[in-house]
Amino acid sequence: MQSTANYLWHTDDLLGQGATASVYKARNKKSGELVAVKVFNTTSYLRPREVQVREFEVLRKLNHQNIVKLFAVEETGGSRQKVLVMEYCSSGSLLSVLESPENAFGLPEDEFLVVLRCVVAGMNHLRENGIVHRDIKPGNIMRLVG
Repeated sequence: MQSTANYLWHTDDLLGQGATASVYKARNKKSGELVAVKVFNTTSYLRPREVQVREFEVLRKLNHQNIVKLFAVEETGGSRQKVLVMEYCSSGSLLSVLESPENAFGLPEDEFLVVLRCVVAGMNHLRENGIVHRDIKPGNIMRLVG
């Protein structure tokens, strides 16, 4: 079990893992609201601290329906690692959709066009704010649908 001042998660609730961080399903300690927490590993700390802080500030300023929302930047209680508290996307990633047996031959055209429009809208918002994503892939395209 790990926590910050306001959020609690179990390390078995891993949602995804990348080169510099792991993402876990977590809960707000007071409201019980589900969130995703991104916990950075030691590799991420090889980058200058100023670069990380600048990235966190840029993420906080983004507000678009097709970009996962950043709620807070907190620290874990024990190791004082930085943790990003983000919107929980209950439907997983585009990769998980594409890996399901019913989509073995790809998405139906109408569904694909919806996904494409949403990705393009989010990317346009990033571009308008001078941000380059650098890691667009199905595993990083999250879904927030019922």
